[in-house]
Amino acid sequence: MLFDSLATNNGASASFGETLGDYSTQGKKLGRDDFMTLLITQLKNQDPLNPLESDEFAAQLAQFSSLEQLFNVNENLEVMRVNQDQNARLQALGFLGKEVIAEGDTFSLEEGGIQKGRFISREGGQCTVTIRDSNGNPVRRLLLGSLQAGTHTFQWDGRNESGDWSDPGIYTFEISIVTGDGRMLDAETQISGRVTSVNMEGDSPLLYVGDVPIALSQVLDIRIPGSTGSEPAQEGQDE
Repeated sequence: MLFDSLATNNGASASFGETLGDYSTQGKKLGRDDFMTLLITQLKNQDPLNPLESDEFAAQLAQFSSLEQLFNVNENLEVMRVNQDQNARLQALGFLGKEVIAEGDTFSLEEGGIQKGRFISREGGQCTVTIRDSNGNPVRRLLLGSLQAGTHTFQWDGRNESGDWSDPGIYTFEISIVTGDGRMLDAETQISGRVTSVNMEGDSPLLYVGDVPIALSQVLDIRIPGSTGSEPAQEGQDE
């Protein structure tokens, strides 16, 4: 190894010790230029009566070549990462004003507004939607009745169990399904809405539907507002 050779070669040991000591005390990492500097220093300070063996020198050059390739790989990976980040940001801007369907169970209620949710049930059964506020307290339960397996949507008018308007803010929903043989099942929840803003801060951009953040990885579908393909929402009944 180059470092071992520098440490043991008579003339170069002091130079190597000083150089390595400087880096260790300063908390620096050896780069390709430092590696080559040490190699040249070793050649300049080798003992003429005990020169570096050709095989050992060839091995050190091969080691440097491998190090150079590793640096090039790291640089290429960094360029790819930067390009991917830029592409993700440009892609996120393209979502503005579009209707998206995404993984999640959170929606943002505006004053007097209506919210829609989606879910996928693997089996049929009696379905109930529970709306909760930001503290986890139940606000409303909607009975959707007996539904078959598949994708379903529901609509919440923003009222609580007493029939009063709920305060604007963030709400979540959960789905419970009771099969014909009495088993309790969960469902895969999804949200939908129009992207109103994009946050470019942080490592990855975030889409916002109202006040609800959505990562690009959560998006399942995107549509132009007013396009065909929307599904009628299930009208839930209160318990």
